[in-house]
Amino acid sequence: MNEKESFEQLVGLLCNITDKEEMRWFLERLLTNAEVDDLTSRLRIYAALATSKYTQREVAKLLGVSISKVTRGASNMHSDYTKEFFRKRFPE
Repeated sequence: MNEKESFEQLVGLLCNITDKEEMRWFLERLLTNAEVDDLTSRLRIYAALATSKYTQREVAKLLGVSISKVTRGASNMHSDYTKEFFRKRFPE
């Protein structure tokens, strides 16, 4: 199986898990604690960028993350689709 097929398989697995506890169990087996922390930090960054008027520096300070992580998230927020996706999922 190549990387693209593996990614598609992962997406399919994630889409098919509907139980929150099962998802938690699966992610804890698949990811290291550092990877889980990184993903949750990214979600917090996207939520802050999508729902607030904070500057990137303010978001970094508020969340206790590096400015480079916030900048990476902010660069993705230039897409209208990305903005709308996160605004829907993280209402103010």
